[in-house]
Amino acid sequence: MSNVRKHPTAERGSVDNAQVINGQDYDRLWRAQQAVTLLAALNNDAAADRGISHDSTAAVAEYIRDDMLDILTHSTPAGGQP
Repeated sequence: MSNVRKHPTAERGSVDNAQVINGQDYDRLWRAQQAVTLLAALNNDAAADRGISHDSTAAVAEYIRDDMLDILTHSTPAGGQP
């Protein structure tokens, strides 16, 4: 994966209701984004040709959802107030 640019620099700005996550959760968020990009690139014909079922893609999407919920659960408000 050395050719993958991990954690590209994002524009920083003032955001209301911003949340802070730790480094490990940031990595998980990046991996979830990569998985979503992969799922979005698979059209029905390409998936069917490769033997990828709807259940498989649904399971990956559910895993991503659960991981996202866990990341949000561990996040804290940027201002430090709950």
